[in-house]
Amino acid sequence: MRKLLSLLLVLMLMMTGLTPLTLAGEEKPIPLSRAEAARMLDDHFMLVDVQSLNIPTFETTPRGLGYTAHNGAIIAANVIPAAKDGVQKTELAAIETVLNAGLMALEDDGMSFRPDKTVTAQEFYTALAKGYLGVDVQIDHASRAAMTGLFAANALTEDIMDVKTAAAILEELRADTKVIAVFATSDIHGNYIPYKSSYGQFQIGSVARIASILKEARAMLGEENVLYVDGGDSPYNTTLANVTNGDVSVAALNALGLTATVLGNHDFDYSFKNLLRLADSADYAMLSANTRYKDDKMPADAAGVYPAQLGDALVVEAQGLKVGIFGVTDMGSAATTLYMNTEDIQFDDDLMTAHRLVKELKEEENCDVIIALSHLHGKNAALVEQNPEVLVSIGGGNDIAGRPTIIGDGQYLINPGKHGEAVTQINLITYKGAVTGIVHNQLFLTEAYPEDPDVKSLVDTYNAQVDKELDKTIGFLNVNLEWSAQLVRTQNSPIANLVADALFDYFRADGAHLAIVNGGGIRAPLEAGEVSLREVTSVLPFDNNMMLVETGGQTIWDALQNGISAWPESNGKFAQVAGMTYAFEKDGEKNALTAVTLKDGTPLDLGARYKVVINSFLAGGGDGYTMFNVLDESKESAADVTQLVYVNKTYMRDALEKYFRTNSSQDAPLKIDLSENRITLPKQ
Repeated sequence: MRKLLSLLLVLMLMMTGLTPLTLAGEEKPIPLSRAEAARMLDDHFMLVDVQSLNIPTFETTPRGLGYTAHNGAIIAANVIPAAKDGVQKTELAAIETVLNAGLMALEDDGMSFRPDKTVTAQEFYTALAKGYLGVDVQIDHASRAAMTGLFAANALTEDIMDVKTAAAILEELRADTKVIAVFATSDIHGNYIPYKSSYGQFQIGSVARIASILKEARAMLGEENVLYVDGGDSPYNTTLANVTNGDVSVAALNALGLTATVLGNHDFDYSFKNLLRLADSADYAMLSANTRYKDDKMPADAAGVYPAQLGDALVVEAQGLKVGIFGVTDMGSAATTLYMNTEDIQFDDDLMTAHRLVKELKEEENCDVIIALSHLHGKNAALVEQNPEVLVSIGGGNDIAGRPTIIGDGQYLINPGKHGEAVTQINLITYKGAVTGIVHNQLFLTEAYPEDPDVKSLVDTYNAQVDKELDKTIGFLNVNLEWSAQLVRTQNSPIANLVADALFDYFRADGAHLAIVNGGGIRAPLEAGEVSLREVTSVLPFDNNMMLVETGGQTIWDALQNGISAWPESNGKFAQVAGMTYAFEKDGEKNALTAVTLKDGTPLDLGARYKVVINSFLAGGGDGYTMFNVLDESKESAADVTQLVYVNKTYMRDALEKYFRTNSSQDAPLKIDLSENRITLPKQ
């Protein structure tokens, strides 16, 4: 009779819609949905949530994870939701996070997540295995995890997983699981305040957003278990950064609690003395194990040939493990900055230095984890390949965003992006005291992330100081002058013509005949109307001094040949000119200069002498212009160049400012002929 009454009670509860109880008094298992599984995985692996933007007209566009081309751009497809059917779900952030990390995947249509669909035991355990063993490692994650004892092989069934069982599984794993979160940026290039995307539809960047992300991670994991590292090229190359001599960079990174950075080639864009001054004011380690004084240039008060302000490596402890971090700089960095900035220093072999440091960190410091900060451009992968003990390398100078590159037996070359557009979370997952895998997430810094008010106020204070001076009008322009890296590095460009004309005009009284400018030094557009000092500084951000030299026509021909040698590749050495035009053709696999014509219509005389305006970058043999090298004794010296006038500490932007002040007014703005063509490209 009692059994019958119990059955009737269960039936009545079912009819009323209440959750029925089993006869033993236990709740009926609740099937685990994909949305709830995403939330659990997000929490278990201690990930900062990926915040997406709903942008009109992109509702059915598949999301992209980044770009693999050098110097690409963040576009709307990188920041919109991946799961189109999860937009209205409270678990959307968790869904986007596990999708971005690769722990779970979309349906075959590339846009549907099916958040309410139930999850099988096989699916749940596989997602866990990816986190513990590394998503990007090409293995059968579930089978490998079962073999290593993470869970039993017979658990991989098609049975529906329930919420309570999933929670119990995670709780059991959590007892032996710890997480070290490593956040990484690289190639910030002075971008500390937000800027508009190329589409103008959303903001990109802001160190104040990085601060909020780091604060969230530290609250989850504890200060000592969150590291923040940077791959170099942080202090200069924007108006804000340049005018403050890099001070805003150090102040911001101090506020963020940066652990360490490596020196990149553009860390040397101001004087070495200024760089050491910045290092003195940094609360973080500036690493460059292979930067040293030249033997005859070591200051009398220096402790040794390696500057004391710069480090080679540091060891920190997190989650009971010793983490070694070292930094090496591209040994070719002197070729990409001004000669006078590196005239007192030289660079040891970068890869040999890295190998020595890895050996020391492993054998002498007994590090459990080794992280490389390698600003080596195309050699970043080689460093990892040559040093199997390096688990993670932050690839500075790559200017690539997206998934990590897996090298060797599960080594990670991280592609953190550039220009302050993203911060990458690299969670080292430890199980029973050893790192077993990595969960990687890249967070694109849009307005979906809040700005930390204290860090925002700090940067805004610097920006306000700069604004007052830079917003002064210095001239007027009659037409918009477009800019892109492709434009100034591969073809005739009106804005490049303007820059070359300004340099030429600056030395007109000294008898200048020609001017040659490397396109890579021109960095921004100009809009019609009032032109401010800020805009001029953005166009020419580098401290390139100007020089007038006398040389032969053959040397000028050779210089132009060097400038076109990489075409059609976008390369900074591409020659922009004033006082002449030139043409070239394809000659097999190479490019061949075919004509150089002076402004009066006569051809360049290879045997004649000409006065040519160049900048100090070219005068130091930068970008392969060794035929002009009169500054850098470490390179091949110019055979046929006489230095006539060297205007030190007066920069290209000063010449452009003077050109506007002298040749324009509100009533008579500077006129630019957009149809003028100084460079004839090969026929396509």
